[in-house]
Amino acid sequence: MRRIAVVGGGITGLAASLALQGGMAAGRAASVTLIEAAPRLGGKILTERIGGFLIEGGPDSFLTVKPQAVQFARALGLTARLVPTLHPRHIFILHRGRLHPMPDGLTSLVPQRLGPFLRSGLFSAWEKARFGFDLIVPSNRNGADEAIGAFVRRRLGPAAVERLAGPLLAGVHAGDVETLSLRATFPTLAEAERRHGSLTRAILARRRSGPPANGEATMFMTLAGGLQEIVDRAAAALTSVAVRTGTRVLALEPARGAYRLVLDRGQEVEADGVILATPAHVTAALLRDLNRAASHAAEGIPYVSTAVVALGFRRADVGHPLAGHGYLVASGEGTQHTACTWVSSKWPDRAPADHVLLRCFVGRAGRQQALDLADDALIRAVLAELSPLLVLRGEPVVARVYRWPASMPQYTVGHLDRLRTLRDALTGTPGLIAAGGGYEGVGLPDCIRQGQEAAAAALDPAPRP
Repeated sequence: MRRIAVVGGGITGLAASLALQGGMAAGRAASVTLIEAAPRLGGKILTERIGGFLIEGGPDSFLTVKPQAVQFARALGLTARLVPTLHPRHIFILHRGRLHPMPDGLTSLVPQRLGPFLRSGLFSAWEKARFGFDLIVPSNRNGADEAIGAFVRRRLGPAAVERLAGPLLAGVHAGDVETLSLRATFPTLAEAERRHGSLTRAILARRRSGPPANGEATMFMTLAGGLQEIVDRAAAALTSVAVRTGTRVLALEPARGAYRLVLDRGQEVEADGVILATPAHVTAALLRDLNRAASHAAEGIPYVSTAVVALGFRRADVGHPLAGHGYLVASGEGTQHTACTWVSSKWPDRAPADHVLLRCFVGRAGRQQALDLADDALIRAVLAELSPLLVLRGEPVVARVYRWPASMPQYTVGHLDRLRTLRDALTGTPGLIAAGGGYEGVGLPDCIRQGQEAAAAALDPAPRP
């Protein structure tokens, strides 16, 4: 039976380890070892309770249209802990110094409700008319990848890039809309154009076929005690897996038809299969002397650094009604922060009575300078930007900065080609598998799926040449 090592104890590594533990119970693996360099499991999932506030230092939720995270939570016995978002679910766009409500039905870039779109002050009359050109703009039939910015500009006009695609990509990927790959970030848009010739016709076709059923009442969910619950429950469930935290893998070497992992504590682990659930740049370093082609492909996936600034206020010190989930910042606004979530309006029980909790996001591709500021200076810079928008009248009672260096992968144009090159190169070192947010999706559902798929591949490997 196979010995399997998982390197990286984020959500991908946890999902892989749990699936491998099932393989052990079925007699398909002899041992599973999970190795994490940090002193804790969970990666970027980090929940803290400070002064009665429940603060997420990293992600705060997961999509329900992709079922893997909901299913994972339920399999861990967390069904009763799943929490939907609160009403109202409005999102705003910061444009020219003002918060504009995003028109209802515009979350997929194309207006699905004409009335709210026409009444919106977010776009001029000409800019609204330009959206309609989507019906006559020729589609890209050559199948080549393109930047999401170029695609949206071609189909819907520059205002849609500045005030919709740009803010959304900065919020989700901390990325530059002019370099991120359409096919890697929004493949459904590329497929809509390919099949229907326009995004508008694709939406009309979807309406005729009926709404997709995911069985959930909300697009996003979290856990009552924060996402740390899913990490803690998954870690507690690893009863048959050897878990080593605070342990770094220094080298990965061939060893008698298997692999040797050299650890920083003078120890070694031998494994027949290794799942590298690490950032692509870490994976590249581990593969450098073992598989140069795979290492080069992984090294070609760029990352940017980000930070979360969490701010808790007395309700009386915030003049804005905070009637919604927060706002995204339009391209060209020049602010240090790219988005602000009104956490206590989005989720229940996130702040003490008569208080509110905000989370602001700093850092994206091409805009990393603010991250050089010390924590106090970064907090002050963000507060200066928030103050006129949210009518701040007092100092925060809680202020915390969570920094994530080189943490957000950038799926730039050509990402899928790099991914194919990586997968092809890894066939030269059977038993080595790369999985995680650097490859096929950054959200929790995609990372969980990749971890589970990696475990299945490790348990049923391709034969060695």
